[in-house]
Amino acid sequence: MRLRRIAVATILALLAFMPACKSSDLPPNPTSLIVGTRDRLNPFRMTMTTDPQWPKANGSFILKVHVVDAAGEPATGVNLKGSLSMNGMSQTTEVTFDERGNGDYEAPVTLEMPGVWDASLTASKGDKIKQLRLIVEVGN
Repeated sequence: MRLRRIAVATILALLAFMPACKSSDLPPNPTSLIVGTRDRLNPFRMTMTTDPQWPKANGSFILKVHVVDAAGEPATGVNLKGSLSMNGMSQTTEVTFDERGNGDYEAPVTLEMPGVWDASLTASKGDKIKQLRLIVEVGN
């Protein structure tokens, strides 16, 4: 029991003479470091689908893109543009996406030729920009 009192008294004495620790002396929160780094390197992540799932040439379909920010939250207020082109062809179809809420964006598209089309997407908001290249398969 006496040993416990001595240990407690020693710890209290040490704490009394230690300089006060300021919050600026503490290392940054690891989560904020990770999100901050992601935000600089990869401010947006995008996934793309089509409606219908298997679009046909000369028919209209909807390109749907879901955008999340560096923290994984749905990104709103993003300026999302895209272009569709086919390898070896001079035709390019430009699309501008409308925001649907909760990180969802849509653009109507009509492509005249079946095949594999390259979809180049550019998401921007303020000084944050992300470009991504995906493919869209269009059937007969």
